[in-house]
Order: sequence, then C-alpha cells, then structure tokens
Amino acid sequence: MAYVDRHAVLVDATPDQVWAGVTALGGDPRFYAPRALWRVRGLADGLLGGPGWRITGPGRPLEPGDAMDFWEVVEVRPPTRLRVRAATRLPGTAYLDLGVRASGAGTELSLRTTFEPAGVAGHAYWWATVGAHTATFALMTRRLAGLVLEPATRPAVGGP
Repeated sequence: MAYVDRHAVLVDATPDQVWAGVTALGGDPRFYAPRALWRVRGLADGLLGGPGWRITGPGRPLEPGDAMDFWEVVEVRPPTRLRVRAATRLPGTAYLDLGVRASGAGTELSLRTTFEPAGVAGHAYWWATVGAHTATFALMTRRLAGLVLEPATRPAVGGP
C-alpha cells in the first residue's frame, strides 16, 4: 500500500515556461518551502547516516541519477514529468512527481508525493508527518508556480 498526496495549481504560462521552472529546482535559495525546515531535515538525515542537505544543480538538463537536494532524479520526460526519489533515510521509499500539462486557461503544474512504507515503522512515519508534508508540498507547488509567472489564484486540485 502506498500513500499519495497531490497538489496542483493553474499557471498563466506556457508548458515550456513551467517546465523550465520545474527543472531549475535544485539548490535554489528561494526553494519552494521554508529553507530552515530543509536544513533541519538535512542535519537529522546526516546524523542518521543519510546524505543530508546537498546543494545541487547540474547546470545542464537533468538526467536519471542526478542529485537534487534530498532527491535523486529517477525519470525525466521533458516537458511533462520529473520524478525524483528521496535519498534520505526513511522507513520506506518516497517519490516526488512534478507534472506539467497544458490546460485551456494556462498550464497545470502538479506535485504528487508517494510514500511506500516499509513495515509498521513506515506507516507510523507517514501518519506522524502527513500534516507537515501536506502543508510543505502545497506551499512548494504555489511558490514554484509563483516563480514561473503569476499563477491563477484558484488551485486546480488540493489536499490529500
């Protein structure tokens, strides 16, 4: 069983403009959620033997295997999908999928997190962190859209 959380926003931009924002994610100081939270998460991960916070950005098109902060690129399908896997120590496997889709009124930017828990500890981790993760990833979606261009004010989809 996997847990999924999805957020989307309509952006007044072309799919190519939104895709450019998606692929510029790694290491941006305006990173789409409060930076202090990511630093604390990185410190905790490093103490547990994970890679911690990695400022990245290859300066070229992303490819599978590239590092992006806490994430490793798994799949890139320009200009519609970027899939990354959490490189942090977790009781399970976490994926982040960013999608770009043309819509009649602009472009839909979607962010979907998927967590595949490993045992009871994985399920406990999900339920202990779901509120913080939902808020963080909703904020990331809105901030990314805002950095691309002025987003439409109405979300296309929201919440878990």
